[in-house]
Amino acid sequence: MLYLNESEARTFHQILNGEPLWSWPNGKIQLGQNFPDIAIINRLVREGLLDQYYAPTDAGRSALKSWLKARSAPPVVPFSSKLGSF
Repeated sequence: MLYLNESEARTFHQILNGEPLWSWPNGKIQLGQNFPDIAIINRLVREGLLDQYYAPTDAGRSALKSWLKARSAPPVVPFSSKLGSF
């Protein structure tokens, strides 16, 4: 299972939602209205989340789905014997 940090997940989510990824002659990469870190884009490609055309792969969709699910999960409260028994 690949772990995505928040920046990677947000960038990938934008690509998955159809934001175009543009490469400018000065080396800047533009995604929609912002300029993502090129290291993030390179990692997404290297890890197989994006193909060589910067299109999302099935593995990428699965990784983002896992990240979104983990993020929406309620916080885990450790059981403590001090709370008493039920």
